[in-house]
Amino acid sequence: MRAFHSQFAYVVVAANLIVGAWGLALWRRNREATRTYWTALGIAWGTIYVQGLLGLTMFQRYKPPFKHHFYGFLFAIITVAVFPIRSESPRTRLLVFSVATLFIGIVAVRAVLSL
Repeated sequence: MRAFHSQFAYVVVAANLIVGAWGLALWRRNREATRTYWTALGIAWGTIYVQGLLGLTMFQRYKPPFKHHFYGFLFAIITVAVFPIRSESPRTRLLVFSVATLFIGIVAVRAVLSL
């Protein structure tokens, strides 16, 4: 389980960096986000929660350092915090969700490199 959690971290990083950059490219080109984009965003964010659940199952056994907990909770809080923006204009929604997703991807790189 620990090895899978470690390797799945790369999926979290890649998914969030790719979808975040994709969203910013759409926003920059003044294009609307497609259903495919929103599905990819949901999958990218889903990887965060899968990773978090994997981490929680191993929490008692491995007792990771505090910064590990901080990153996990930060990612979940970001996704929950930007969710109310979904009712804003499509352009604003795309920008906020893309920046949040890209931020998660960048911080996830830091989290992977610091372990």
